[in-house]
Amino acid sequence: MSLLTCDFLVIGAGMAGLSAAAHLSSHGSTLVLEQEEHPGYHATGRSAAIFVDSYGVGPIRTLTSHSRRLFESGSLPGLDLGLLTPRGLLYVTFDDDLHPVFADLDYLPRLSPAEVVALAPILKRERVCGAFYEATALDMDVHGMQTAYLRHLRRQGGTLITGAGVHAARRLGGVWQVETKEGSVQAPIIVNAAGAWAGTVAGLFGAADPGLVPKRRSAAIIDGPAGADVTGWPMVADMAGRFYFKPEGGKLMLSPAEAEPTPPSDAYADDMQIAIAADHFQTVTGLDVTRVQRNWAGLRTFAPDEQPVIGFDPTVPGLFWLAGQGGFGIQTAPAAAALTAALVTGTDAGFEVAGWLPSVSPARFGG
Repeated sequence: MSLLTCDFLVIGAGMAGLSAAAHLSSHGSTLVLEQEEHPGYHATGRSAAIFVDSYGVGPIRTLTSHSRRLFESGSLPGLDLGLLTPRGLLYVTFDDDLHPVFADLDYLPRLSPAEVVALAPILKRERVCGAFYEATALDMDVHGMQTAYLRHLRRQGGTLITGAGVHAARRLGGVWQVETKEGSVQAPIIVNAAGAWAGTVAGLFGAADPGLVPKRRSAAIIDGPAGADVTGWPMVADMAGRFYFKPEGGKLMLSPAEAEPTPPSDAYADDMQIAIAADHFQTVTGLDVTRVQRNWAGLRTFAPDEQPVIGFDPTVPGLFWLAGQGGFGIQTAPAAAALTAALVTGTDAGFEVAGWLPSVSPARFGG
């Protein structure tokens, strides 16, 4: 490209950027820039891919609730309940008491050790002290979601350009001119959906980083018990936060559930963290982890208060933030995208936002 113009320029083609671009494309010409050669390369492509209503607090749960409704209504072609399949989630305590962080799960059914083992027979009954069960947890087809958003974007005339990281920006006459190695783009509105790089990208536009911190999470694929069909097992999360596991392609995905602050990068799994998680897993299951088939890591980016950052920058005109989704970005993407399009264009989001919008606005950090 040499010089392109559009109404809305979205930086970042992860789930946040593609979903927002798909919604914005119904309101004007939309272009997405991605620094990698493929969309969804970092956090989106390395997600645990689980939809859990109880995850997070405050606005995160609100966005999750609205996202579920958008899936149910088929808000965009291809974005429907076909992308969600039943999984279930067991929050299990292997200690004598339930951990305070899970105190607000009392609305979920509490299960006895026998009931837990009936759902997840790999667990040793004598190791289980109790659990909550979230039957409504769902597996998410992340690739299907990404494809649906990208297809809708292109049908509306929108464009995705990969291998086009932003390296400079300036605003002239109410329009941003953004420079990439592939050329220049002009747009009055920029949506910063750059994930772990959102703070860096903001600096190119003269905006202050509100304190976003990317945090690494490792994961690995291991074998399940010989001869066992693990397909219908729920996801199991240790209430002490030491590990979780879930069925994945007939095997088990195991994660140490760590949140290690890490500079924006192509993250790699921490072998020691995976080994520690494997040790905990072996203790509560009795299954020896003799082989890790593959491992990976992704970066989940958090604001200081661990709530998303969605809204126009309080000091830099034309710069909209869609960042800091933490570990909730995939499941909240439908609602966050609808909210982004509504705030950018001054239209209706399709759900009530007035009561909680200030708690996700970048203005909450000052300017």
